[in-house]
Amino acid sequence: MGVTHFALALCSYCTSRLRKKTAYLELNPRNEISQLNGSNNLPSTDGSDTIVPYFTLHGTDYYSGVKGCMIPSLLNSGYDYLILDMGYLDEADSSEFLRCDCKLILGSLSPWKLQYYRKFFLHFNYTVNLGEGFCYLVQTGNQGDISGFSKEHHISMRSIPFINNPFRIKKELFLFFDELLAVCRG
Repeated sequence: MGVTHFALALCSYCTSRLRKKTAYLELNPRNEISQLNGSNNLPSTDGSDTIVPYFTLHGTDYYSGVKGCMIPSLLNSGYDYLILDMGYLDEADSSEFLRCDCKLILGSLSPWKLQYYRKFFLHFNYTVNLGEGFCYLVQTGNQGDISGFSKEHHISMRSIPFINNPFRIKKELFLFFDELLAVCRG
């Protein structure tokens, strides 16, 4: 819930506030990010899997329809931050997700969305240490629900603040993003 919105906000923060070379990679099959380019079409390429079409908006490079085989060339493209939007767990490439330095898991604790978080834990629980390198975020849920869910799954979870416009990060959000990135750096 809100993964793309949050990923866009994180990109905006890294680009505008931190002045870091940042790229957004849409790894889910919906290719919705191309709508930001003003059309459904991204710049054309030679059709090769090593050249990835992109557009730039507000200083961030946006890549739509990224496949796993394209990521190595993007990793070597001089970016300080690559923000991967993997969408829902069902759409995500688990191997690419596990390769990330910092794994942000965004969900909701509302009763009608809670099954997505539970599905995540069932999918990874027996094969992956879900502690180090993982950062659990929640958009909706009261503090009691967050504490209870955190204890149940032996994780630390933080609530994200409301982000009205993902392309204009207000001063009040700077501390949240600074703390989040500090947790990601370890």
